[in-house]
Amino acid sequence: MNTNQDLSAIRDEVFQKIGRNLVNFQKIELLLKHLIANGQVSGYINEFPKSQKKKVADTRKKTLGTLVGEFVETAFQSPNSSPEPTAERIEPYISFSFSVEADGDFYESKKRELKALVDDRNDLIHHLLPRFNPESLNSCLEIRDYLDQQRERLIPEYEYLKSIIESFEEIKKEYTAFLSSAEGKKAFELGFLQQSSIVQLLLNVAVQKPRPDGWTFLSVAIQQIRQILPGEMEQLENRWGYQTLPDLMEASEYFDIIKEELNNGGYRWAYRSKPALAYAASYRLIQAITDTANKTGKTDDWTSLVATAKQIDASYSNELSEVTEKLGYQSLYNFMVESDLFEWRTGKGDGVHNICYRLKQS
Repeated sequence: MNTNQDLSAIRDEVFQKIGRNLVNFQKIELLLKHLIANGQVSGYINEFPKSQKKKVADTRKKTLGTLVGEFVETAFQSPNSSPEPTAERIEPYISFSFSVEADGDFYESKKRELKALVDDRNDLIHHLLPRFNPESLNSCLEIRDYLDQQRERLIPEYEYLKSIIESFEEIKKEYTAFLSSAEGKKAFELGFLQQSSIVQLLLNVAVQKPRPDGWTFLSVAIQQIRQILPGEMEQLENRWGYQTLPDLMEASEYFDIIKEELNNGGYRWAYRSKPALAYAASYRLIQAITDTANKTGKTDDWTSLVATAKQIDASYSNELSEVTEKLGYQSLYNFMVESDLFEWRTGKGDGVHNICYRLKQS
């Protein structure tokens, strides 16, 4: 084979490898679009198909660099960031999030690798042609080797994203099957009931207006419901399918209910939140944390977690013990993070590592 034939064959090979790498970049882009469009979804059932269709359409327009940035910032976060309505949910609401568990080192390395991926793609699209001389055998050989090296960097990222999607699709399949089952439908309806305004109000009244023995008269709660949620008592059956408030409370699985006989032959209802919920202890802890922040917070509203922990240990150790034992929290910090009521920042003061918090800004 003469030199011209060598050049022609290698030049054709270069063009083929340019096309190969472009296709691989497009595959990676499609994987990222799928993950971003479907990895975190939420909305009311009647709005969900339309909003999800719009999200998919919007994602299709994004560049590889934007997709990588969104993936890095969302895929390695805890699955708590899906927006949810702040008002009472008037119908079933879906929220599904998918994230990848990773330590700080892995996160930083993956961030670098994916950023390099974007740089590689931009180099191929925008900068390869000016330095490629198709009439030079040496240039063709150089570009051929470069394209092979680029492919070697592409394949691990493609396989990584592909493995995430395979895991994601398997989880979604199991989740969908569960929601379609009788058990799943019951769990969905139960969660909807437990998060309702009427159940939350019943829990709060049980904490705020208990008898000395820890039980609360249901009549007191009904009075509060009529004041704060007018019309709710009359809509129990139409809205929730229960004829009486005790029936609804029993269905929520959040309450113990007793029927007390009176001397005149009548009876009255009393209730409390189930001890396993540790709701009263959690409520008092949140109040104490908030009060401490109001009293000791700096001018910028940030409060030292160390100072708050000392105050809780001194005055609310029983509540903290109950919460950690019954609900499985490892620490006050863990409890506060899971409550999702606070913002956090980390800094250094007086040479000591310090964590500060404040109530989330409305």
